[in-house]
Amino acid sequence: MSESEPTKFKVRNYIDAGQLKADMSYSLADLSSAMMNQGALLVHYGILASKASRQVDSLKMLLENAEAQVYRALRDAALKTGEKITEAALEKKVAVHSQVVSLKRCLNEAKQIEAIAKIAVEGFRHRRDMLIQQGLISREEMKGEISISRRNEAENALEAVKERTLKRITGENATH
Repeated sequence: MSESEPTKFKVRNYIDAGQLKADMSYSLADLSSAMMNQGALLVHYGILASKASRQVDSLKMLLENAEAQVYRALRDAALKTGEKITEAALEKKVAVHSQVVSLKRCLNEAKQIEAIAKIAVEGFRHRRDMLIQQGLISREEMKGEISISRRNEAENALEAVKERTLKRITGENATH
């Protein structure tokens, strides 16, 4: 394993921040659609979080294998040259080997993506709670509007009865 051998791993970013922001937002004017889409969005981002987690696990495995290969290659090279090298010295050389460093960077990036994906899932759980709360508020507002509407109808009906009664009374008084 040579010092210049490139790492053949590309970290995939599963979460598009712009799309996440768009998916998280909803309009109070269209609460029903937001509620209907909530489950699908939670599942979608849950799957992305799972893929991000799998990517971290894969990178951990690749890093362990790369460290073992580099360790073995450095130890074998030292044995061929007759160089006496301690285990601690070998571990230090492994830690700064370009391939190991490259995989550690990839692993850190993958962990960041995994954290963002987990935050996205948690955000959709909070979104669900907000939608439920907004639904309750909306329902109470509708009850109030219906109550006001019924009260207005009752008042209008009462006014109509008053007017008919007044017309009848004034009509009876005019004939006497």
